[in-house]
Amino acid sequence: MAESMADEIRAKEAEAKEYIASAKREAARMLSSARTAAELSIKEARQKSHRHFRDQARQAEAEAEAKAAETVAEGRKAADEFYDNSKNKVARAADWLVKEVMSAYGD
Repeated sequence: MAESMADEIRAKEAEAKEYIASAKREAARMLSSARTAAELSIKEARQKSHRHFRDQARQAEAEAEAKAAETVAEGRKAADEFYDNSKNKVARAADWLVKEVMSAYGD
């Protein structure tokens, strides 16, 4: 009986060692799978972040170009108005100057 009890204990110990080895293999497989998933998640997050910031930069550039075009158009309009207003003033001043010179020095 003692020998059968010892054999049974040895069998249970061997069975327990196999369970432990199996559990270690499963844990290693799960850890490897988790690491792979984490690396993939990090890679995807970086790509999304890069795309997001690239899209924001493009949008900001487009807005800046539109604002610059608007500012240039306003500046041209103001310059044209100034030119038109100044052109009339210069012509009147030139006419007045010619009249003054002609009156002072004659024909």
